[in-house]
Amino acid sequence: MRTQLILALALSAAVLGAQKAPKPKQPSPVAYTPDLKQWRLDLSPDLGGWSSDRTVSLRIKLVDPKDPNPPKDEPRRFDYEDEEGGYDPGEGGEQDTRTAEQLKQARLDREAEAARNAWRQRTLKVWLNGATLTWSVQVGHSTNQEITAQNGENRLEILEPDSGLRVVRSWWVSTARTRLRVVSIQAQDEYASGNLQVLEPDGAVAEGGRRTPSGGMLRWSGEYTHETPPPGTYTLKWSGGWRGAKPARVRVEALLDGGTDQERRWTWERLILPGAGPVTLGTFDVEP
Repeated sequence: MRTQLILALALSAAVLGAQKAPKPKQPSPVAYTPDLKQWRLDLSPDLGGWSSDRTVSLRIKLVDPKDPNPPKDEPRRFDYEDEEGGYDPGEGGEQDTRTAEQLKQARLDREAEAARNAWRQRTLKVWLNGATLTWSVQVGHSTNQEITAQNGENRLEILEPDSGLRVVRSWWVSTARTRLRVVSIQAQDEYASGNLQVLEPDGAVAEGGRRTPSGGMLRWSGEYTHETPPPGTYTLKWSGGWRGAKPARVRVEALLDGGTDQERRWTWERLILPGAGPVTLGTFDVEP
């Protein structure tokens, strides 16, 4: 009987000892070493061409395509846990019941995580129209910046010093004039009847009195204007009018960047037969 009791106590002690055995520590994650040559800098909107907006809302994102654990691109959250006293929920909140040892371990975990992700914190050097700026970004997270452009030519240059990654953008801002104008000109003593049509690069057709999605406008007077014409090929057409069942000669002129050293001008003249449908007069290209 005594022998059985001793064996039972020994077995119980072995079971309790096994239950209280400390769990083996998980190996610490190996710090990631980025290859800076693989990085890219995404910029939105992709500035270029002409604009009538002086205020530009930029979205910048420094991307590591081989990032093994890319962060979610969402608003960053702040950690309110105090390193010494733990979390203070304020009035009406729940009290933190963690022990001092648990708080210390939580702090050590945060410090280790911050050390592993220290490579994400970057400072960009920025030059905007001669002014020098610095922007703080985190690899994998989008950063929003608002810049004010000047009337005329603008130049933005962004440099990530460690990788040597550089992005340069140039664009023009015009708040006082129309960049593209198309008008019909009287080619004979009697003005030719009919209607002008302008086919924009995206396929939209500008017709009398209606504005296109890109902002082009063909007025009832027959004048087409666009402050910031999208780059691409524009096609001009003419739909013939009645005019007493007689042929009519029409002349159309397009003016791009008028009054500047980049001014370009095109002129088309064509005989339109009675009852003719939309006739193509010609095409021209607008560059960014």
